Amino acid sequence: MTKTDDELLDRAFGLSAPPPAEAAAGNRLKRIGPQYRAPEVLKELKDRHRHMIALMVHGTDDAARAAQFGLKQFEPFGWKVAADAARVRRKEARRLLSDKLFRNALATELRALGDSAKPHALHTIIRTLDREGEGKAADAKVRLEAAKIVLADDAPAVAVKAGVAQGLYDGLRPGVVIKLKTNAPAAPIETQEATEAQAERADAPRLPLRTKLG
Repeated sequence: MTKTDDELLDRAFGLSAPPPAEAAAGNRLKRIGPQYRAPEVLKELKDRHRHMIALMVHGTDDAARAAQFGLKQFEPFGWKVAADAARVRRKEARRLLSDKLFRNALATELRALGDSAKPHALHTIIRTLDREGEGKAADAKVRLEAAKIVLADDAPAVAVKAGVAQGLYDGLRPGVVIKLKTNAPAAPIETQEATEAQAERADAPRLPLRTKLG
């Protein structure tokens, strides 16, 4: 299922779409008097806007420049840091995050990044299918989940029930299991000699204890 621009941006950056109530509030402020100026709608993206988007999605290949902002090479910038690096004022940057044209361009760049990573992700999944690991339930679950992803477009989803504690079977719990055979022989009976010896010890007179006084 394809995500909308708002869902994609909310998941990647936490940028939820502005609710309609904010637009209504802006219209009320606009009717108050000429001193209120409604935010200008962006008609086209400028170079600094595109630069800000690139920094938010891809980061920068200049390690020295990234280090100036406390980041690593190719590490995505937060919107505030990206605005500073692209020479966009914070006030304008906040407005851009709610602008439809800017949000569409940001979402398009995110989708392009995701599409470029799909071949590598698919090869990783295929390598996971061939990795048996230690043969445990967790390894089996990982391989089955990888198979589900590969077959997602061509076959119905496969129901998989697996867990580290339960293995591949339901109703089992970790612990010590003692299995008793139904036809197991009874415990051996004591020999006659051992029984008589035990009886003699039981009937033997007990001598009283003597205490030696010094």
